[in-house]
Amino acid sequence: MNYRFSYHDEYEQYLIEQMRADLTIHSYMMEMTIFFAWLGRVHPHMELHQIGYSTVTQFIEEELKAGRQVSTVNKKISALKSYFHFLWLKGVIGIDPCAKLKRRPDKKEEQAFYLTDEEVDFLLRTVEQDAAAKNKQEIYLRNMALISLFLWGGLRIQEASNLLWNEIIWENDSTIIGISLGNIRRVVLTAHEARFLRAYKEVSGDSPFVFTSRQGERMSPRSIQFILNTLGKKAGLHIHAQKLRNTFVVQKMLRGYSRDEVADMLGIEQLILPDHIMEEIAAQR
Repeated sequence: MNYRFSYHDEYEQYLIEQMRADLTIHSYMMEMTIFFAWLGRVHPHMELHQIGYSTVTQFIEEELKAGRQVSTVNKKISALKSYFHFLWLKGVIGIDPCAKLKRRPDKKEEQAFYLTDEEVDFLLRTVEQDAAAKNKQEIYLRNMALISLFLWGGLRIQEASNLLWNEIIWENDSTIIGISLGNIRRVVLTAHEARFLRAYKEVSGDSPFVFTSRQGERMSPRSIQFILNTLGKKAGLHIHAQKLRNTFVVQKMLRGYSRDEVADMLGIEQLILPDHIMEEIAAQR
């Protein structure tokens, strides 16, 4: 039988609602079309709910044997993880076959200046699924709030460590964070970008610090980096605070902001980027 890309339109709408970049949406839709074409050829009678971990790993292994680059295979893994998580949320499948699927080690990705849209998506999905498995809502919200502040707020790790709840102003359509450490500035997050930080506020303790240790004290930069490293390993990604901050920079410039404008957002006098990063940005604008 010819296998059809199930829930094609609903999945595309889901990606739009998740505010994925247009290029990411196009890439994910294309990769899932390729996957279902393979599935129809190799497992023509397999129903959607019968697709298991062994099925998706078989697809990945065949792609590697066909000579696909690791970066290309990792894009396929990101798409698979996103799609089957969507099916799980929709209640179409009872078990997500990609919940434990990890990206393949890639030296180029480890040395990369920033995370691609696919890598960001994969990181967020991994954190969400890991927390769901352990049923630790507070830890999940803390981790997502941390990632949000680096990715969408451009914070330094020291700024996240010292951030106080009374430095955050909640508004209906945005969240304004006053950074008092180092160069004083305001960080503005949209309601969507700040949703995890807002939810984390509801379950956090009485400490004046946003991120605290088990003892209720300010979480140190080293502890924050340890959390990021752990999350990165679970996702098969090389993660550190500066790389997430760099991702913020690249995303802002891709949206048309100038170097001076992004420097002002970061609280620095001058933004200096590697030549190859500027070339990548120019090519994508």
